[in-house]
Amino acid sequence: MDRNADFGGFLGQAIDLVTTNSRASLLFIAVVGGFNAFGLMMGLIDGNDSIAGIGFGFSIDASEGITAALYQLATAALSIVASYFLLMVLLASCGRLKDRSTRIWAYIGMSILTVLGAVLGMLLLIVPGIILLVRWSAASGFLIGERAGVTESLGQSWEATRGYSWPIFFAFLVLIVGFIVVAGVIGGVAGFIGSDLIIAIASSAAEAAGSVLSLAFGIGVYTLLHDDSQQVSEVFS
Repeated sequence: MDRNADFGGFLGQAIDLVTTNSRASLLFIAVVGGFNAFGLMMGLIDGNDSIAGIGFGFSIDASEGITAALYQLATAALSIVASYFLLMVLLASCGRLKDRSTRIWAYIGMSILTVLGAVLGMLLLIVPGIILLVRWSAASGFLIGERAGVTESLGQSWEATRGYSWPIFFAFLVLIVGFIVVAGVIGGVAGFIGSDLIIAIASSAAEAAGSVLSLAFGIGVYTLLHDDSQQVSEVFS
C-alpha cells in the first residue's frame, strides 16, 4: 500500500510493519521480555528503570552486586542483538534488505552514537535531543538496508528527514502516547491482581513491545522517505 510521507503515513506505516511481521514482533517480545521478566523476579533488574514500557537501558549503581550487573549487561546485549535481527526482518518484508550478511557491530556503534547524541541533546534544554532523535530516526534503514557506514547512515537520515520533522515527531508522539495508555491499563490490571509474576511479565512485555514500535517506526520513516528508484534504474541499465 502506497503511503504519503506525512503524519498519517508515518503512523500507518509503522503499524503495518508490526502487524505484517507479527510473528517476529511477538518472538522479540517473548525473548527480550521474558529475559527481563526473569531478572525482575530474581531481583537482578530494578523495576524503576522503565516507565510505561520504555526502557532506559543498562545501568548499575553501587548497591548492586556483580551478578546483577552482569545480568543487566546481558539483557542490554540481548536487546541490541534482537533489535538488529528484527530490523532485518522488517526491512526484508518491504523489499529493502539488499544483503543478509551481518552488520551487528556497525549497528552497535551507531546505537551508542545515537544514544550519546540524544542524551547530550537532552541535557541541552531537551529540544536538541528530540531534534536528533527525529532526524536520525531512519538511520537504521540506511545502515542495514543500504549497508551504509555509521556516520554516513546518520547523515543520510538527517538529509532524508529534512522538511519532515514535525510530522515524524507528532506521529511518533501519538504512537507512544497511545501505547502508554494501553500499557498503563494492562499494568493497572496486573497491579490489581497483585501477583509479582504477572506484574513482572506485564511490565517486561510492555517494555519489549515499546521497543518493537520504536524500531518499526524508524523503518517506516526510512521506507517512506528513501527514494531508491535511481538505484533500481542503475541495476537494470
